[in-house]
Amino acid sequence: MKKIAWILVVIAMIEGCSETRHPLLKEAADIVHQRPDSARAIISKVDTASLSEADKMEYRLLKIMTDYIVLHRADGDSLITTCVDYYDRHGDAWHRGRAYYYRAGIRRHLLDRTFDGIKDYKIAETIAEDADDELLKNMVYENLAFANYNCFTHPLILEYSQKFLLSSLKLNDSVMTLRGLQMCASAYAYMDQNDSAYACIFRSMDYINLADSILRPDIYHNIAAMYQEQGDDENARKYLEKWKNDKTASSFKGYLVEARLLEAQGHYEEAIESVKKSLSEKDPLVRSHSMEVLSKLYEKIGDMSAALDMKRQKDVFTDSVMKANHSLEIADWQKKFDEKRWEERSHRQMMKAGIAFLSFLFVLTMGIWWYWRRVRSLRFRLDEHARRITENQAEIERLQQSGEANEQTIAELNKQIEANRQRIANKLLSGTRQFVKLQRKEPVASMTAEERQCLIDYFAQLRPKRWQEWERTYNSLTPSQYVFLILQDDLHYDDDTIAHILDVKPASLRTLRSRIKGRER
Repeated sequence: MKKIAWILVVIAMIEGCSETRHPLLKEAADIVHQRPDSARAIISKVDTASLSEADKMEYRLLKIMTDYIVLHRADGDSLITTCVDYYDRHGDAWHRGRAYYYRAGIRRHLLDRTFDGIKDYKIAETIAEDADDELLKNMVYENLAFANYNCFTHPLILEYSQKFLLSSLKLNDSVMTLRGLQMCASAYAYMDQNDSAYACIFRSMDYINLADSILRPDIYHNIAAMYQEQGDDENARKYLEKWKNDKTASSFKGYLVEARLLEAQGHYEEAIESVKKSLSEKDPLVRSHSMEVLSKLYEKIGDMSAALDMKRQKDVFTDSVMKANHSLEIADWQKKFDEKRWEERSHRQMMKAGIAFLSFLFVLTMGIWWYWRRVRSLRFRLDEHARRITENQAEIERLQQSGEANEQTIAELNKQIEANRQRIANKLLSGTRQFVKLQRKEPVASMTAEERQCLIDYFAQLRPKRWQEWERTYNSLTPSQYVFLILQDDLHYDDDTIAHILDVKPASLRTLRSRIKGRER
C-alpha cells in the first residue's frame, strides 16, 4: 500500500509541474476547421495577459488561422513565421503542420509568392503523412493540386488531385469528394486521357445536388464538354444551357464548349465570338486552350495573319505564365524534394527493420540460451540425485567406522537418500509412461520439456548400450532429436507413423534427419 501511495504522489507531482493547456484555446482548436467563426469568437474571450509562452503561441496561431479562413487576410507572414520557428522546436505535429500550412496559404494567396507557398505546403504534407493527419493531408493535397495547376505542371496536378480524392473518400466528405472528382476530370482532360476524365465526370453526377453555386457551373461545363467530345450534341447543349442559367459572373469556360458546337455546324464566325468570350476566363489553362482553338478557327475562315498572331499570343502567354510562376523550377524542386523525402523514409524504414531484426536475434539467442540451460538442468537431475545418494551412503559408512555416528544424523541422511530415490523413481515412472505412449503409437506433441527429459532418462536406463552409442556418435542432441532417434532406431517406425506420433508433416522429418546428421562427431 505504501508503494502505491508513493506512486500516486509522484504522478500528482508530475501532473502538477506540467503546463496545462488553456481550456478556451483547446476548445477553439477543436472546432477551428469545422466552425471557424465560432472559434474566432472563443479566441476573442481569451485573456492574453495570463497566458504561458506555449499558450501565447497557440493563441497567435489560432488567431492567424481564423483571420485567414474567415476574413481572408493576414498582416504579412512575419507573425506566422514566429509560430513556425517555435513549433519546429517545441510543437507537436498538429500545431507544426498547421503553422506551415497557413504560412503557405498566406504566401501563395495573399502575398503572391507561389514558390514559397509550395515549399511550405510540401513540408506540411510531410508532417501530415508522418502523423497520419487525414484532415491536414486533405487540405494540403487540394492546395498543391491548384498550385501546380496554375504552374502548368500537369503530372503533379493529376497526382495531387488523385490524392485529394482518396483523402476525401477516407474522410467520408461528399462535397470534397465531388470537388476531387472534378479536379481529377480536369487533370485527365488536360493530359488527353479522356476516358479517365469521362469516368470521373460520370461519378460526379451522383453528387451534383451537393454542389455549391461556385462548383455547380464547372460541373455543368465539364458534362457539356464531355458530351460534345463524344458527339452527343443534344446533351451537350442541354448541359450548356444549365451552365448559362447557373454560371457566376467570373465563369467563362462554357463558351469554349459553345464554340466547338458552333464549329461542328460550320458557324465559324459565331464560334470565334464565343471563343473570344472564353478569353476572359481567369484560369490560365483555359485561356491558353482558347487561344489555340481561336487560332485554328481563324485558319478555317482563311485569315492566316490573325491565326499566326493568335498562335504567337498563345505562346507568349504560356511562356509568361510559366516564367511568372517559376513552373519548371517548381516542378524540378518538388521532384527533388520528394526524392529526398523518399530516401529519408527508406533510411528510417531500414533502420527500424535493422533494429527489429537485431531485437529478434537477441530474443532468439536468449531463448536458445534459456532452452539449453533448461535442457541441461533436466538432463543432469538424475545424475545429481544419484550422486547425492552415493555421497550420503559414503557419509553414513564413514560415521559408523569412526564412531562419530548418532541416530539422529544417520536418520537424517537416510531420509535424504530416500527422498532422492523417490525423485529418481518418479522421473523414471514418468519416463516409463511416455515410452509406453510411444510403443502404443500415441501422439506426444503435447509432451512437456520435463516429461521429454524423463523419457530420455528412462531410455538411458533401459537401453544403456544404445544410449552410449548415441553419446559417442552425436554431439549435444536436443531432447526432441533423441525422441526421434528412439522412434526410428529403437522402435523402428516408418516415417508416416513417426510423423503421426510427433504431429508433424512427413516432409519435416527430412529436415530433422539432416540436423541430426549435422551433429555427428
